[in-house]
Amino acid sequence: MTLIAVQPAIALSTSPSTKAADVAPRSLPSRVGVLTWNICGALKPDAKTSCPGTNSGKINELVNRVQKDKSIAVVMIQETCESLHSKPLQSELNRRTSSEWVVRHRTAKKVGTDTLVRCPRNGKEEAGVAIAMKKLPGSDIVNDSQGKPGWDMTFRSTSEDGGRHTQGAACIQDRGNRLLACTSHFANETSDASKAMRKASAKDFRDQARDWQNGRYRTIIGGDLNLKPSDKEIRPLEVGNFEADSDEKCTTTGPWFLKGCRNVAGSKLDYIFFSDYGWDLEQGRPIYVGSWSYDLGRLSDHWMLRGVVRPSA
Repeated sequence: MTLIAVQPAIALSTSPSTKAADVAPRSLPSRVGVLTWNICGALKPDAKTSCPGTNSGKINELVNRVQKDKSIAVVMIQETCESLHSKPLQSELNRRTSSEWVVRHRTAKKVGTDTLVRCPRNGKEEAGVAIAMKKLPGSDIVNDSQGKPGWDMTFRSTSEDGGRHTQGAACIQDRGNRLLACTSHFANETSDASKAMRKASAKDFRDQARDWQNGRYRTIIGGDLNLKPSDKEIRPLEVGNFEADSDEKCTTTGPWFLKGCRNVAGSKLDYIFFSDYGWDLEQGRPIYVGSWSYDLGRLSDHWMLRGVVRPSA
């Protein structure tokens, strides 16, 4: 039996088993779509910021996309404030779509400390990442010890000044369909100039996802990883996984309309990695066209990245 590295407070009924009888059921839809978007919701909105869009505008953009694309089963967001974005996202997905959704929010901590990151938009200590998952046929969503959907993954091998482990991901586990999805926001160049922390986090993220893959779970991991495709620090995640847009490597920041999808004025910092086990890639590319506010970059300084896969044997 494979042992899974999770936080002690997380109460999981069992570790993933590798028995033949435990292979993923056939109730997954024929196409599974995933969105990831750094919504730039944790900055104080003013004319000087690169993304002063309203909170509701960001959520509407996501929900409108889900309404138009019935394949989407997982939505990842970064730089989100729990009360302003993560909870409203769950409410709007459940109100405006025909499916039931659950959301896991993980509040970030300042690197190497136990200090929660404050959201400048409302002054609350609640800025972080969140992941939403649609309840699929046969789903069994695992709750944490407090009865909330999902759990927080901590990158315990990532060394940080201050001695505390702050880097990690928000995860939702569907035990019924043997599906695990997690999103993270790696440290930026200001707090990790040498990229050593990001390199370690990439390995931690990969290693923990691989444990679940060894237990016959299909995994989906991603987010704003603050690394470019050319950075060697991203390579650990490419072992045992494939990235949604690994062919074109389109930029997910900067104006898209200058030179197509690989704009020298932007960078690809956002990723969706699917496990080699259990998935075949159909398509992956950033979304550059939505509402006029989205098109003009007035909702975020990042574009959404969409990936679609088909379950394989």
